[in-house]
Amino acid sequence: MLALFPLLAIHQIVQGEGHHATNWVEGMPGWMNALVVLGAVATIIVGGHYAIRPAFRFLARTKLREAFVAAGLLLVIGIALLMEQGGLSPALGTFLAGVVLANSEYRHELESDIEPFKGLLLGLFFIAVGASIDFYGETAREMIIS
Repeated sequence: MLALFPLLAIHQIVQGEGHHATNWVEGMPGWMNALVVLGAVATIIVGGHYAIRPAFRFLARTKLREAFVAAGLLLVIGIALLMEQGGLSPALGTFLAGVVLANSEYRHELESDIEPFKGLLLGLFFIAVGASIDFYGETAREMIIS
């Protein structure tokens, strides 16, 4: 459902001098946008199955916990950025990264390695959500300005 909601939105593209695309799908017709979204999701799932597992297998053999945690976090951030460039929510990207990591044979090792950072990451999440709250709303802001 997270992947389908952005497809329902009507995008108004303003082309002007000096206008640069902010993501890969800006200015594409709706059907091509849908293909890019489906292709990105399929690439993440298939790539996670065939490419990520050998990489984590290699990292597990090195027995470096820090590298293992860094690779897991880098995977989550990379997939979130990829989804944002595809015109979707980074939250959908992090969800898909979690699915990819949860389906790997190293899920228990990743969970135990990331456990010390859980409080820090939860705090960062709630700070980011709290910082994005608009207490006044658009109409109240216009009244304050005028």
